[in-house]
Amino acid sequence: MGLGRCLEVFVILGLLILGLCIGCGEPPPLDTSLLTGEPCEPPCWQGLTPGLSTQEEVNEFTRTSGFVNAQTLYPGRLSRGGQRVGVSMQWRSTTGRGSGSNSFAIEDGVLKYIIIYPDYDLTLESLIDRYGTSGKFRVIIAGSGLPYLRVTLFYPTHGFTATVELPIDDAQLLPESIVSRVWYFQAAPLERFIELGCEVGFLGSTPEKWLESLRDWQGYAAIEIP
Repeated sequence: MGLGRCLEVFVILGLLILGLCIGCGEPPPLDTSLLTGEPCEPPCWQGLTPGLSTQEEVNEFTRTSGFVNAQTLYPGRLSRGGQRVGVSMQWRSTTGRGSGSNSFAIEDGVLKYIIIYPDYDLTLESLIDRYGTSGKFRVIIAGSGLPYLRVTLFYPTHGFTATVELPIDDAQLLPESIVSRVWYFQAAPLERFIELGCEVGFLGSTPEKWLESLRDWQGYAAIEIP
């Protein structure tokens, strides 16, 4: 093989190796903080705590965090009763997973609540192993096209709720059921937790109606459709 041919082969091999190495860096970070408690415990999430963290801290997080896909970051209005009361910051995870857009709700310069769509398979069993049973949960029929059951488990003294979505024709809470959304808020006893949630508009309705609709945890079982 001539010198020219050898150089050509080396160049081709080099380009192939370079192509294989592109994107071989560190994978995007995976947020498992709800289970690990790192870097903080709920209601804190990744150093941000509803009721305590400021808008400046939220802005800094969205600018610098490896969890935030900057191309998906979208600032919007936070409205209640048709009136603008603050701002929201919506974004997707850098992993590209999660069933919805995560968001921060900011009012009067203070972080009010956080919505996170886990970017890994967070099972109901792993959540209960970590925090115990929630004691109370709520079931509603959701979805306009293909209805499904939305089951919301309350962990008020930890400052969060966890949502599981189930098909109506096979509505069972199982250990392997996947938590699709986690709402971080201010930790409080159940009644106060619901009052505060209704005040910021996330829970909707009235505290009385919410309390009336709550069910007692009965373990892993089929769910009675409301």
